Amino acid sequence: MDKRWPLHPKPRDNQLLSEWVQELADLYEVSYQNFCKKVLKLTSDEIYHFKHSAPEKALIILARETNIPIDDLRGRDIDSRFKKWEKEYNTRIEVEDLQRRYL
Repeated sequence: MDKRWPLHPKPRDNQLLSEWVQELADLYEVSYQNFCKKVLKLTSDEIYHFKHSAPEKALIILARETNIPIDDLRGRDIDSRFKKWEKEYNTRIEVEDLQRRYL
């Protein structure tokens, strides 16, 4: 990639990190695979699993190069989303159970 990182869009609400990275790759006119390999320094295995589990090193590079806080990039993979939804669901079930017992 010869171009420097220009001003770029932030990830949209609820957009997976892998989808946003695909948009960045398209912006730079390189393939998703090459962007992940050359820019994010990911291995083939990490690229394959990126949608489900974003490596910390990719988050660090993206945060540094885009000036987006790393915490705004975390939790944008499928595994993180599932864990969040599972926790919310279990909390709701616990609350409903307590309401049935005591109300």
